[in-house]
Amino acid sequence: MAKIHIRIGEVRTLDTENWQTIPDDRQQQVEIIGGSVVQDFGRVSEGDKISCTVTVLADGWKTICEFWEKRTPVTVEDEAGNLWRDLRVVVKSYAYVDRFPRAYKVTLEFWRI
Repeated sequence: MAKIHIRIGEVRTLDTENWQTIPDDRQQQVEIIGGSVVQDFGRVSEGDKISCTVTVLADGWKTICEFWEKRTPVTVEDEAGNLWRDLRVVVKSYAYVDRFPRAYKVTLEFWRI
């Protein structure tokens, strides 16, 4: 399977894994005596999140950290060329890539704002 590449601001990833959209659907089932009911506050697309794991070089990692720490809204281009504008970058975890000391594997979320 081919690796996919995305662009986060001006940072191009070496590869991207597990790209998925997590919709913000504000309904829940509430259990009551003798049954259940649904509490529904609608679907809020602005609350959607995108998550993925990327591999980037050290310079790209530094830039992503700046986006995260400064809460800078960025445009993300996915593998299909779709542009996701004004996303907040949230770093969930990061690690060095074995045998590649200048590469990082980073788990990210992008929040629509």
